[in-house]
Amino acid sequence: MATELGPVSVLVERGKAVRILLGVYIQPAEFIDPFKKQLDEYFNGSRKILDFPVRIEGSRFQKRVWEIVRRIPYGAVITYGEIAKVLNTSPRAVGMALSKNLLPIYIPCHRVIAKDGLGGFSEGLAWKKFLLKVEGAVL
Repeated sequence: MATELGPVSVLVERGKAVRILLGVYIQPAEFIDPFKKQLDEYFNGSRKILDFPVRIEGSRFQKRVWEIVRRIPYGAVITYGEIAKVLNTSPRAVGMALSKNLLPIYIPCHRVIAKDGLGGFSEGLAWKKFLLKVEGAVL
């Protein structure tokens, strides 16, 4: 599938998404239909939560961060510091965990911002701004 910023691809293994690639086109996988359908719905504004099957791999700490990020409502933002307070850690540690997220949009790390600006995004700030715009987020 493609957006105004470029293609979006899903790597699928054994029927589960293992990676979402922004700005990269890969040959569609055998079971791509449910993934493409949900992403199309997300980009056209009719779907707020992606719920296709995924395989999430990471450390226990990373998974705790990602669980919190999964609960951030569509169109809302939260700071690295706010997540850090919940986990009794540093904003930098939260950012490092988010940088290892292989399922952007599904684990919506674009909704996490710095206290004084956008912060980072492993897929690039243009993608972060685009995804926040899709969701109508107000910064």
